[in-house]
Amino acid sequence: MEIELTAEQRAFRESCGKLAADLASRWHRGRGPHDVGPSAPDETSWSRVAEAGWLAMRLREENGGAEAGAVDMMILAEQLGYHAVAAPVLGTVIAAEQLQSWGAPSALLEEIAEGARRLAPALTPDLTTLAAGPAGALAWDAAGAEFAVVPAEGMAYALGEPVPFADQTRAVRPLGEPARTLPELTPPDGETAARTSAFTLSLLVADLLGTMRAALDAALDHARTRVQFGAPVGSFQAVQQILADSHVLTEASMSACWYAAWAVDALPGEEALRAARVAKAYASRSAVEVCENAIQVFGGIGMTWEAPAHIWLRRAHGARAAFGDEHHHEAVIATEFSGS
Repeated sequence: MEIELTAEQRAFRESCGKLAADLASRWHRGRGPHDVGPSAPDETSWSRVAEAGWLAMRLREENGGAEAGAVDMMILAEQLGYHAVAAPVLGTVIAAEQLQSWGAPSALLEEIAEGARRLAPALTPDLTTLAAGPAGALAWDAAGAEFAVVPAEGMAYALGEPVPFADQTRAVRPLGEPARTLPELTPPDGETAARTSAFTLSLLVADLLGTMRAALDAALDHARTRVQFGAPVGSFQAVQQILADSHVLTEASMSACWYAAWAVDALPGEEALRAARVAKAYASRSAVEVCENAIQVFGGIGMTWEAPAHIWLRRAHGARAAFGDEHHHEAVIATEFSGS
């Protein structure tokens, strides 16, 4: 069976890549790789994100959205990861999807779609799941966010200053005082909740995939051009083995990512969630290994702040922890099977 993107999806990937690259260069301009931080994007940059329709893609038409499929959102998330875009796009999309599943009013969702309202999802202190309350909760991907949403409490909370986090391209901020009451919400049924969780995980997997692709591509380019002992370092067998292992991990992660994204809209919620858990577990471990391998290929410079390799590794660690790492999801999967 042949599996590939459609012509429209390939064109969308190209357009996403161009804008993501431009936005990344804009936010990183004037900074070295050692001090890229999750500062809030300026109004011009955020307007471009909204005008591109990224924030509205997944929302339903009555909420100002385009009802895009999870595969299309996967394409976007991968490009954001590939270019290490330091903007809270995924955090905003996930918060909007969460609110939509709780039946939030169209007016609020339309504001998010238009870029007029910046919200972030609130996670438990260990970042494994969405928070049911404010105690110890952390807003993820929250640079420039006004509030963090906790639909289970019907509240939006003010945010504190960013706390130390491995990923330098994303902000994690503690919840402060209640800021506003959310309009009346209705808890989603089990099917909707499972599908929403599967969608969220598929975005994180795509971000991890983009990150490891960027690290691998840079390592390959370095291996072709860096000369040692009169020969490109890519001609050395030890380097070839590292790159080959990274290629296998990246391709396997891509397969898991594509299946998980497809499953969000094509399979029952629980099946889609299980596929997403498997993909998140595999990609979490693989992305860190691929990024570590890239540092090895870069050699001495790969261990410095001036090289970009640490940005990919840090982003991989951050996305690995967000919404559960491989240990969390493997434990959940094992529990599900032991109870069946």
